Amino acid sequence: MESIVKENLELTKQVLEYVKKTRRYILFGQILNVIKIVLIIGPIVLAIIYLPPILRQFLSTYSDLLDGGTGSTILQGGGFVDKLFEAKQ
Repeated sequence: MESIVKENLELTKQVLEYVKKTRRYILFGQILNVIKIVLIIGPIVLAIIYLPPILRQFLSTYSDLLDGGTGSTILQGGGFVDKLFEAKQ
């Protein structure tokens, strides 16, 4: 009976070691999952916050370069298309 109890105690200690390792493994996996989520969601949130003002500034600069800031392109503002069709007729 005593040998069975000792064997049971040894097996219980082994199981406890495995349980501790498993808990560490699961905790490490959960931490990595949180880090992955932050690395994926973080840049998206930052882009939503910071990208619209940058795009507005870029588009305003781009429209200024096209035609002096009137909002129309060379084709629309200068009547280029009308002149092109008049020349063919």
